[in-house]
Amino acid sequence: MTFGERLKEFRESCGYTQEELAEMVGVAKTTITGYEKGNRKPDVPKIKKLAHALGITGDQLLGTGLDINKAPLYSSEAMRLAKDYDGLDRWGKQALRHVADVEMARMEDEERFLRDAGESEEEKPTIPNFWSEPAAGMASPIMGEDYDEYTLQPGDPKGAVFSVRISGNSMEPYFPNGSRVFCNKDPLRDGDIGVFSVDGEAVIKQYHYDRILGITYLFSLNRERADADVVITRNSGQMLVCLGRVITKRRFPLPGM
Repeated sequence: MTFGERLKEFRESCGYTQEELAEMVGVAKTTITGYEKGNRKPDVPKIKKLAHALGITGDQLLGTGLDINKAPLYSSEAMRLAKDYDGLDRWGKQALRHVADVEMARMEDEERFLRDAGESEEEKPTIPNFWSEPAAGMASPIMGEDYDEYTLQPGDPKGAVFSVRISGNSMEPYFPNGSRVFCNKDPLRDGDIGVFSVDGEAVIKQYHYDRILGITYLFSLNRERADADVVITRNSGQMLVCLGRVITKRRFPLPGM
């Protein structure tokens, strides 16, 4: 059986149309058609997305299989859930996958936050403490070379690589005016709090990217200061640079979500 035949078989067993699968994976319907007809070959990231959408492994989709001695062992509860999943219709399967995705993301986020936000250890490392404050609004210059050394104290996050102080009230009550935030250089995920340079001015905001519209939103947590939100369209010409991710011990819901 060819890759395209396997893809079609798994897709149909899940009850998906080519258009529905394409939307889940983030490609055009013609791309799925090309895969199934053998006219196109997906790269590794696309294979992973296809397998995830279909609830199978990459080995199953590629037809490479697993040695029986290397096959993962599942608990009886996991096997029961797998049987229940097979008995669901398309909407039920999609709902179950959504719940699983959300919970896996939550656990990954908690692990990341616990790792970064854990108390600094006894060696008390020093980090740059920038004097220029990122505005919780849009009023301060970008952080430059003006900084001093700050020694991490007990209770400070051990994952920090620099710190800054907040100016303004648009991130209250979580980040009050004058409070210090600790940052690292981890890539941002949707909903993270970051320190950004927007056309040379530094701001601290909640990050959200709309992939469909190609719009970047930098939200204020204080929704009474929604006027301080920053919206950057694909063709705006604005220069956006992420300077760091703010280390927090919790997630913050995006506005309206």
